[in-house]
Amino acid sequence: MKEEQEASFVARWFGFAGWRKMSASARIATQIAYRVFFMIGLAGLIIGYGVVTGSDPGGLAILTMVICWYLLFQVMVNFVFIEGSR
Repeated sequence: MKEEQEASFVARWFGFAGWRKMSASARIATQIAYRVFFMIGLAGLIIGYGVVTGSDPGGLAILTMVICWYLLFQVMVNFVFIEGSR
């Protein structure tokens, strides 16, 4: 029972349900805007890392930033298009 709740939580917040809902209801310009926002946010993370550390990020640092930003972005999209529609 608890595993189902955890899987449901993960699927709800980190799954692609928000993108599917957006694809069905949003205009193409909105989808493009969200994808551009994702890239701008990722660029901001990489630039911020360089400013804070004073060096370019290595492969592991970039991979970590991409994964963390992707998960955070998925949560934001799911929150807006799934939770926000209730």
